[in-house]
Amino acid sequence: MRANRSPTSPLQLYAAFRRHHPRIVVPVDYVTECGFRLGLWQDRQRVARMLGTLPPQRIAQLDAIGFVWSDDDIPLPAVSPADGKRRRMLTEIAAYREEHGDALVPANYVSADGEQVGQWLYRAVKKWRANALPDDERRPLAALGVSPGPRPRGPRISPQPVG
Repeated sequence: MRANRSPTSPLQLYAAFRRHHPRIVVPVDYVTECGFRLGLWQDRQRVARMLGTLPPQRIAQLDAIGFVWSDDDIPLPAVSPADGKRRRMLTEIAAYREEHGDALVPANYVSADGEQVGQWLYRAVKKWRANALPDDERRPLAALGVSPGPRPRGPRISPQPVG
């Protein structure tokens, strides 16, 4: 008889969480008993699907275990592969958030690839504040933690790009 092993893959950990807490949203800062950052993993899956980088077989696996694609009942819009610049910027914002823990990208932030991410985001938020940014552009930004609200005051040092 085999010993009962605890789940080890992210899919198993997520499925176990959903079984024990079917009505609770996994908080982004949730860490399992074994130390796995399940909330962050969930967030990465959502962002990858939104950006169109999550393979169809992975989506099927996640759907099979009852993966919750958004915290509300409105699915995140997929960003069209034809919208290359927007996809690149959203990918850079996601990477920035992964590294720094928030999406408060400084206006002067330039990615390692030379993308003017901070300026692009500044213009998008400015349009958002003026109600001139379409919903299909707002939702991915909101999903990444970008807000049209005021930013925290004080100096913000732009991190140096890696590479």
